[in-house]
Amino acid sequence: MRYGVGWLNMASTLTIDESKAFLAFCRSGRLYDVDRWIAAGKSIVTHPSTKRTPLLTAIDTGFHSLVELLARNESRQEQKDRALREAVESRRLDMIEVLVENGARMQAVPLGDVLLTWDRQVMQFFLDRGADPVTGNPFLIAFHNKVQRALRPFVDYKKAHPELADSLQAQADRALRHFAGQADMKWISLMMWAGANPRSLGPDLDDRYADDPDCHTTALREACSKGSLDALKKLKPDPRLDNLSDLLQAAALSDSKELIDYLLHLGAQPNDKPNGGSSALDRCLWHLPWEDRNTFISKQLASRYALMGGFARIERLLEAGAQWRPSEPDGGMKSVRQMLCKCEPAVTVALVKLFAKYKAASEELLEELLDTPRMRGHLSTIGMKL
Repeated sequence: MRYGVGWLNMASTLTIDESKAFLAFCRSGRLYDVDRWIAAGKSIVTHPSTKRTPLLTAIDTGFHSLVELLARNESRQEQKDRALREAVESRRLDMIEVLVENGARMQAVPLGDVLLTWDRQVMQFFLDRGADPVTGNPFLIAFHNKVQRALRPFVDYKKAHPELADSLQAQADRALRHFAGQADMKWISLMMWAGANPRSLGPDLDDRYADDPDCHTTALREACSKGSLDALKKLKPDPRLDNLSDLLQAAALSDSKELIDYLLHLGAQPNDKPNGGSSALDRCLWHLPWEDRNTFISKQLASRYALMGGFARIERLLEAGAQWRPSEPDGGMKSVRQMLCKCEPAVTVALVKLFAKYKAASEELLEELLDTPRMRGHLSTIGMKL
């Protein structure tokens, strides 16, 4: 069989009729007719109106020798690269091998696309031949799409390439943060098996905030914010290694009183502010009105009934000795007044009673909270109760 005899004429374009005839040879797998066509010096560049090129048509047939023949005689790099992308999509390792051997560029296919094939042999072929495992976070893409078969290649590649360990570790840690926030127990376990670190601080999957340190988080914090006690236990928090007060503050926004109980049992200190107050309590107070959807859907005042979950978490913190010591900027007196004015007056009454019951705030501090024209006006209908 002769290869490349007609390469000098490859740049010319076939007519529509010639293109149809040549593509018919390719579709029917007539290898010798294709070979004779090329040996005669005829072009294999089909008319622009044809939807499939000869090389793509050969891949459709799965005829290895025909793909090899056309790839050897295809002068256009973009067509070889396009054919390689389709071969990857079809998970045809034999086609991938012959295309790469005949000039298709492996970098034309992002490793993320390769991993999404779920084909371990295809993954390994690209990794063994220098595919880029860092640019574009290909393993993160695979993990986000729950490609379980990418886990073993990831672990093996990270071990074999210590020079890339940090970049690869960052992808695994980012995936773990995502699954912790989703309380996905299976994938939390899988990412922990793959070596992901629940304590590393960094971005989640949202690239918009990847460079903003204020938006960085840990898997432990994500589990607490989600309110998933099971997810947190799976991540194995350790009082010797973890800032439990920080996790308690994250849990304050969750729907789980049990999670708060668990953190307190581990040794979280509710009063962690320099002035002796509780940042977790500040967080609960700030978030309280938003637990009633009507506050942002119809701008109604948040009702005492709708805030039962938030009050349960506040009371649990107060039971543990949390103290209200307002301080700027996030937990200041002004911000608490603004929060209370978004709620029904009964919410202020209930909160003051709780503070008084657990001696969480001095009488003078509570008087300061209520003694402004706006607060007096807000509470005018229930002044006697106060």
